Amino acid sequence: MTISKQAIFSARLNSIKSIIEKSSEKNKLDLIGTNLGQDFNKLLKEIGETYPEINEALPAQITFNGPFNDMQKADVNYTDLEIFTETTLSLLNLMQSK
Repeated sequence: MTISKQAIFSARLNSIKSIIEKSSEKNKLDLIGTNLGQDFNKLLKEIGETYPEINEALPAQITFNGPFNDMQKADVNYTDLEIFTETTLSLLNLMQSK
């Protein structure tokens, strides 16, 4: 049995979503680490390449230019990442219903 790329993408996004949902509201305001941001960017790139019809609707890549970059922090917090994750999951669901 082969697992579809869409199912793999959804599983990865749901994992991120699940962890964020379990976090306290205070923790959701913390900036995400660069490793998580880079992994999310890679996932967005893979999704965009697999489904070019939704590429332009995907969230923007996470950046690492802010003052906390030296502390290995991205320019977005966990609440932002939660929104990006939800958006991406919704777009993948559109592809599934296609």
